[in-house]
Amino acid sequence: MNTDERRAVVGLWSFPGVGPKSLAAFEARVPRREWASLSMREVGLLFTKNEAMRADFLRWPSLLAKAEAVEAALRLRRERVCLSGDPEYPAGLVGLSSAPAVLFFRGPGAVEAGRGRVAIVGTRSTTAEWETWTRDLSAACAREGLVVVSGGAEGVDTAAHVGALEAGGVTWAFAASGLDQLDEPPRKVLGLLDERSTMFTMVPPGGRAKEGLFIQRNRFISGAAQVVLVVRGKANSGARHTAQFAVEQKRRLLAVGSLPSEEGAELNRELLRAGAGPCFDVTDVMRALSLEQKGRADDTFTQQPIDARSQRLWRRLPSGAFDMERALAALPELGSGDVTALLIELELAGWVVPRTGRRYEKRA
Repeated sequence: MNTDERRAVVGLWSFPGVGPKSLAAFEARVPRREWASLSMREVGLLFTKNEAMRADFLRWPSLLAKAEAVEAALRLRRERVCLSGDPEYPAGLVGLSSAPAVLFFRGPGAVEAGRGRVAIVGTRSTTAEWETWTRDLSAACAREGLVVVSGGAEGVDTAAHVGALEAGGVTWAFAASGLDQLDEPPRKVLGLLDERSTMFTMVPPGGRAKEGLFIQRNRFISGAAQVVLVVRGKANSGARHTAQFAVEQKRRLLAVGSLPSEEGAELNRELLRAGAGPCFDVTDVMRALSLEQKGRADDTFTQQPIDARSQRLWRRLPSGAFDMERALAALPELGSGDVTALLIELELAGWVVPRTGRRYEKRA
């Protein structure tokens, strides 16, 4: 897509009521390359039969004008926007059912391509003991080089983000509102994030959180991860949605065990009975991640063409698994940023597979 096509997508996505399904239906009727040139009257007539939405469209001269206003609001808050397939967009979401066409974010985005990813989720109302346990487990995952993914809510979510940050790791938070409309817990998490971590949302600036958006947010948490761990959850916990999505998305699902009489962990017992893997410590997370990655490595894959610099790096990489230090040594004339970019290209083209602990494996 060229710049105007991208901005037209951002502009349309930023109207209330526009989602993945309606956007896909519109694209089936009108190719994206034509969106920027449509009048807003044409957009309204072609996009929806809802008169209120059509009236909202007519308040703007064009989709590009809407996108410009959104981009200005993002710049004021040091936020950015990415589209599906961009390096900043979480690769795990690409191709998922109802994946957002657009994400708004603050931070570097999903550029840690070589890292494994674990979602750590659970109840908002937990004990100090379980918050400490979650924080310690998250820190252990971060020290193993994993990205810790969660939803920015109080309780288990916040403990997961804090643990990763305290260990000097990377964490991704997914919000259910515009980043300028966060409730207190995710606003606190956003304030804690460092320059290596990111908060994402599908909601444009000014959009408030709604119940359905929390469920969508949970879908993205599991989709962005490779392993999903439920620490604690009541029978009606929102973590139930995340666990269900993990199963649908074929992510490895883990749950922490509990005593039969323990309150606040009914969901955990249900998940374990249904076949979720038990989690006692970081060893179980790493084992689940290894199984997930092995399953993906065994799948049929197609290697795409790569440019000359990527080919040179490929030829110099050692056979089998290697870490970033060995990748940097393969092309010492390039900086770490250039080598990382080449590794991302090799991964996307099917020439290397990401492993845990910031390691890769060269495909034959």
